Amino acid sequence: ERAGKIIRRVREFVKKSEPRRSAVKITDVLDAAIGFADIDARRTGTRIHTEIEPDLPLVFADRIMIEQVLLNLIRNGFDAMADTLPEQRVLTVRVRGCGDAAIEVAVIDRGHGISEEGRQQLFTPFYTTKTEGMGMGLNICRSIVEFHNGRLLVDATPEGGTIFSFPLPTETASERIARSA
Repeated sequence: ERAGKIIRRVREFVKKSEPRRSAVKITDVLDAAIGFADIDARRTGTRIHTEIEPDLPLVFADRIMIEQVLLNLIRNGFDAMADTLPEQRVLTVRVRGCGDAAIEVAVIDRGHGISEEGRQQLFTPFYTTKTEGMGMGLNICRSIVEFHNGRLLVDATPEGGTIFSFPLPTETASERIARSA
């Protein structure tokens, strides 16, 4: 019942405010998301490490939506590292170029990882491994990334953690697509 109410509110919110994509500096979006997550980072004893390629082009995105995706992935990373030794609780946010058409954003944790079975259900609405979770966060993140013509990917890290990554179109790539349409 609670989940149904939240979904209805989200739908109403989305109907009221159409997404507004514009040229956005990804580092500004990242700074805002990390600023919101910083309280949780301190509470959980997690360090946030950023790897940002210099001179990235502007992306064509809805700033608030991408900020929400980043914030959700960052918080999920914190949760995944709850049982990790405190000195190993490092969450990496990596942003790098992918040619001139896109950039890639990745959130990398050093947590317990995700089983193959869990990976199969990961984006299913209401699937959660958290006692307090509703199972909607990753599903919403995937929808937002797809709205931006991307795909939310999940991979294991060699150390046992998880990498969530997604592309965002650059401003110039979006202009080319618009002109050819």
